[in-house]
Amino acid sequence: MNRLGLMHPSTLRGRHMADTRALYEAFSRDNAAVHDAYFTTKLPSTGALIGPWGIHLHTPRLGRALMDFTTALRELPELKAKTREIAILTVCVRERAFYEVYAHSRVALLLGLTDQELNMLVYGLCPESLTGEEKAAYDVARELCTSSGPIAQLTWDTAVVQLGRDGALALVQHIGHYRYLATIERGFDAQVPAEGDRVED
Repeated sequence: MNRLGLMHPSTLRGRHMADTRALYEAFSRDNAAVHDAYFTTKLPSTGALIGPWGIHLHTPRLGRALMDFTTALRELPELKAKTREIAILTVCVRERAFYEVYAHSRVALLLGLTDQELNMLVYGLCPESLTGEEKAAYDVARELCTSSGPIAQLTWDTAVVQLGRDGALALVQHIGHYRYLATIERGFDAQVPAEGDRVED
């Protein structure tokens, strides 16, 4: 499932694997609370973590930092869940981070994105039906993924008007985080689980 290989829980034994085993259990608990109702984070056949969690088991110290960062990111206020998912999909489609597109497509649909809107985002287009807030999030994410240097002042000002300053702050932090995840997953070839390896309906 990835270039580093998946780490099955049965192999995480011995004192040299204590940190990795503890991280596996922490990731599993967090995913059960946050993600597992939406998409597959662990192969049902082996219990191996996939996606960014499977990758970060190979570097437990970074994995712990990732967990702390994502927990803090979830606590940032002022960004609606659907708006956040539109930004995440915009980033991950542009980066061709296929596991994240698979995962967040499911989340976005459950949060009210229509099939047509999702298809347009997957093709790199901005649906006309998005709200002003959602369009502002799309524009910031797209510009950060397609150009270098600071985003245009108009793009930032529009985001602040539509999302508020705290919402715009949270938006850029989410975009940066998912660009990091996209880079890691592309570098280590995190693949979408096959249908037989998925636990969701």
